Amino acid sequence: MLYRRTYLEIDLSKIRQNIRIHKSMLKSDDSILAVVKADGYGHGSVPVLKAALEEGVVWAGISSVEEAIILRNAGIEVPILLLGGWYPEAIPAFFCYSITPSLYSIELAKKLNEYAKSINTPIKVHVKLETGMGRLGFTKDQLNDFINAKNELDYLVIDGVYSHLSSADESDTTFSEEQSVKFHQMVHMLKENFPINWIHIANSAGISQLSSDRGNLFRLGISMYGQAPAPNLTKPLNLSEAITWKSSICHLQWFPPNYPIGYGRTYCTDKKTLIGTVAVGYADGYSRSLSNVSQVLVHGKRAPVVGTICMDMLMIDVSNIEDVEAFDEVVLIGKQGEDKISATEMANWINTINYEITCNISSRVPRKYIN
Repeated sequence: MLYRRTYLEIDLSKIRQNIRIHKSMLKSDDSILAVVKADGYGHGSVPVLKAALEEGVVWAGISSVEEAIILRNAGIEVPILLLGGWYPEAIPAFFCYSITPSLYSIELAKKLNEYAKSINTPIKVHVKLETGMGRLGFTKDQLNDFINAKNELDYLVIDGVYSHLSSADESDTTFSEEQSVKFHQMVHMLKENFPINWIHIANSAGISQLSSDRGNLFRLGISMYGQAPAPNLTKPLNLSEAITWKSSICHLQWFPPNYPIGYGRTYCTDKKTLIGTVAVGYADGYSRSLSNVSQVLVHGKRAPVVGTICMDMLMIDVSNIEDVEAFDEVVLIGKQGEDKISATEMANWINTINYEITCNISSRVPRKYIN
């Protein structure tokens, strides 16, 4: 039972539909890795991944060992790639939970090999290459050192190699194409020394934007959830946003002109105003930065958020909405009537990106799954 009437509705049929759209852009022998880190970008990693597996996804991508354990404990058996950085204490968990780590330094490679040798169990890894992101990965010189040390790394199975595009969300793809060229030069160095099954560089934006050789595995992240990876893609996709964020008016009250609303009196009424209090706040992930700049939907019409957003509540001006009543539904993200507020629009109000909007919706907001 929902006592507060604030929840996320996630339509898994839209997750599946978005995957099918991307699959139509790939070759028949290409494969998809579903990125479900950050609890599936706030959508719920386990239900999202189960839906993705129904569409033939063959890998899962996460950013921490803890996230991988959640998937394994839910009965997920698909290969899991740890995309994030890791520390030596994580090594036993790689074997216990069958996690494929990213390898990006000689030091970690030697520690991983030492442990694998001690238990006489080889481990598959994906080598990460630095091509222009400046985050994790072997540079060309470091990759040479890694190759030269291969006899010391006899318990490591180089199952895959990848890099990450830093600017795939730009309409000018020049830098992404340059990254791709560097990547395949380094892939060639590895393939001369190791048999490699998986080659991947394209993220959500890269799947549609990158024209050069993109490998045989594609990391589908934000687009899988129906969110555009960037506003200016040269090849926009007809995606369906999977998330709807709903709440409810818990109180209605008329206030006279020049009446202060909320903490700090950041808003004062300019006329007799009907204020609706909504049971959602920044502790739910509705950013305090949205104060006095955002809008919600009530009866399919836009109502401005007024005053400073509180931890558990926010206030809206519903003076111009006919027949509004206490307990009416409020849509924060999603469609109501003929209008829609997307996570991207919300992000634009506070100069951030849709990734941050959905990832920041807190765990105290219940998730309901449909379809």
